Amino acid sequence: MQFSQSSIENLRGLGYTEDEARFLYLVATHSGYFSIRQYLTFTGARSGEKSMSFTQKLLGRGHARAQLLLRNGRLYHLYCRLIYRAMARENLRNRREHSVEHIRTKLAILDFVLAHLEYRYLETEREKLDYFCNELGLKPSVLPSKRYAGAIRERTTDRYFVDKFPMFFAPDSSDPTVVTFSFVDPGLLSLTTFDSHIFHYLSLFAAVPQVNFVYIATRSTHFHAARKLFLAMAPTVTNPDPGVEGLRYFHNRYLWETKQYEKLSGDQIATLDEAQRRFTDPRIESLFQPWLEGKVTCNAVMDQFRKLAPKREVWFRTELVDGQAALFEPNLPCRRQDRSKAEVNGRRESTFRPAFKPAFGAEAQQVEDN
Repeated sequence: MQFSQSSIENLRGLGYTEDEARFLYLVATHSGYFSIRQYLTFTGARSGEKSMSFTQKLLGRGHARAQLLLRNGRLYHLYCRLIYRAMARENLRNRREHSVEHIRTKLAILDFVLAHLEYRYLETEREKLDYFCNELGLKPSVLPSKRYAGAIRERTTDRYFVDKFPMFFAPDSSDPTVVTFSFVDPGLLSLTTFDSHIFHYLSLFAAVPQVNFVYIATRSTHFHAARKLFLAMAPTVTNPDPGVEGLRYFHNRYLWETKQYEKLSGDQIATLDEAQRRFTDPRIESLFQPWLEGKVTCNAVMDQFRKLAPKREVWFRTELVDGQAALFEPNLPCRRQDRSKAEVNGRRESTFRPAFKPAFGAEAQQVEDN
């Protein structure tokens, strides 16, 4: 977790301690709601003076409101604009009132974040856009978005990643530089919402080099079904398709070798130069001349490029969180029994990386050698 030092200093300027400021930063960024148990988890303190001092400070200054729930438990909503302004995040919707299902989702998100402070999170829409569009070079059209009507007639605004589920880089991942996506189930009765969520992310999943996904839930009820659904919906090819890219390489190479330079743009020439350094596998080279002579079809060429392309990985795992369920459910399931169920972890190699690597064809060669 990377805390903004300027935000922490601004929150301390409002009268909060270092621990309190850091906790408020987490709540405002990821949830908007919290329980005393979550505050105690973060600080490592026991219930008592420290938590009472913190909540009295919040309530006394009008920075949060409290709501009494089941078992005399209290839920706190960090709603004051001043807190969010201190973090330069005044427009975050976390400070607004929400439905019970939304609140429970946010509490589950905060539980997950508190359990994984070692992760580096993409906290804002801007950070996510910078990562996918600037670092990965993806077009905004492949990102999940929602269009909102503006105050002015016929003016709309596109907002991205409106679900606000955790998106992070995990140091324990197979590739810590690849982002991990997630979905948070606060105790849903079915997988309909999860199905819809995955559908809206399909274009993005098809465009990234590797898909890491974690299904976060307060119950393990849907773990196996969620994994099955996710793997069934995962894209079977990436964009661009390696078969199409390979055929384009053959076509551009033909124009170059026959000196039809006027038919090649500057970008095509640069792409051709890069492709010639990548596609060094002799099985690709053996196809070029027969393709020119019409002895090998375009479909056969595309199939070979797809076969030899390095496989991309799709990772799926689950994680159980408390979600502060005791504040909402009069009859709680046995948590010990629920946690005893094995987590569902899966890996599937079924699609291709969007760009070929120097080891193009290596995996297929290894299979043939065996």
